Amino acid sequence: MPANVFPQRPTPVRSPSLPKALTRAALLALLGLGAPVAAQQPQAPITEDVPLPVQPPLPDSRVYFTTLNVVRYNPLGLESQNRLVYQKRLFDSPSLLLRDTYASAGASLRLSPAFFKLGPVVELQPLAIFNVRAGYEYVQFFGTFGSVQSYPDSFQPYDDDLRSATNDTAYGTSGHHFFVEPMLQAKVKSLALRSKLAIEYWNMSLRDGGTRGTFYDPTLDTLVPGKGWVLANDTDLLWLAGQWTLGARLSAVWPRYDEDTSAVEPLPGRALPNNSHVRVGPLVAYAFDTKPGGLMSKPTVVVMAGWYLKHENRMNAMPYLLGGFSFTTELLSGR
Repeated sequence: MPANVFPQRPTPVRSPSLPKALTRAALLALLGLGAPVAAQQPQAPITEDVPLPVQPPLPDSRVYFTTLNVVRYNPLGLESQNRLVYQKRLFDSPSLLLRDTYASAGASLRLSPAFFKLGPVVELQPLAIFNVRAGYEYVQFFGTFGSVQSYPDSFQPYDDDLRSATNDTAYGTSGHHFFVEPMLQAKVKSLALRSKLAIEYWNMSLRDGGTRGTFYDPTLDTLVPGKGWVLANDTDLLWLAGQWTLGARLSAVWPRYDEDTSAVEPLPGRALPNNSHVRVGPLVAYAFDTKPGGLMSKPTVVVMAGWYLKHENRMNAMPYLLGGFSFTTELLSGR
C-alpha cells in the first residue's frame, strides 16, 4: 500500500430550491495522493455573504501528465507515481454536482529502487460526489533492497528486522496486479470528506508457489497473497484554507487469504495473525500555486503521519511518516 493519489456561471448564494442547495453541498475535495483531484479546478470558499466567483470552465478535452513523488518511513520506501492521461468532459453544466464530471484513460508508471509497476488506467466521474478508477499493472521486482521475499503461507513473521536479516533470500520476479477504486467525496464550505476503497487482485510468480504462498509488499506493508485479494481504504477529513489543506487520514488494509487456518499451529503465546492493519494521523499540504494550466500546475508538498491502531509488527510509539511533492503539467487543452 502503501500509495493515491482530481462553464460555471455566477451562482446565487441563497438557493430557492432544495436541489440547488444539495448541489452546492456536493463539491468534492481538492487534494489527494494519486486521486483525480489534478483534473479539477480550484474552488473558492463558499460563504453566506459573498456570491461565488465565475470559475474557468473545465476544457472539453485535455491531455496532462501528473506525478507524485514520496519518501516514506516505517516502513522505509521511496516511490514515484506518474500518469499520462487523456480526459474528456462529460457534461457542460453550471451545476456543482455535474460540472466536474469526466471520463479519462491513460498510462501509469510507479517506480522505486525495488520495483516498477506499469499499465493502463481508466477513470470515470459521473457525479462530483462519486469517482471510480480501474486499472492493470505489470509488476516487476528487481530483487534489490530485500524485495521480493516470499513465504509458504500467511502465518510467517515478517517484521523489518527479520526481513533485513534475510535480505539474501530476496529475488527478482514478476506478476500482475488488477484494481478497482470507487470513491465517495463531498465538500461543505471549507470542510471536505472523502473515502476511497481499493479492491485489488494479485497474481505473482513466487518461489513459494501454490494457493497459500505470500510475499511482502512495502506499499501495502503486509503479506500479500501471491494469488488472491487485498482490500484497502483511505478516509480523509479535510479543512481547505486557500493554499493550505489540513486534515486527518484513517487508513486500513485487509489481505484475504485462501487457506485453512485450522491446518496451521500458531507460534507459542500468539494467535494466528490476519495481517490486517489500521493507522490514523494528521495530513498537511501546501500548494505553491493554485492557478490551473502551465508547465507545473499546482505544485504541492504534503506531509503525513500515522499511528498504528493495529499491526502485527508496528504497535509502538514510532509513527508512519510520509513526505511528498506533486504537480500536473498540461500538455493539450481545448474546448
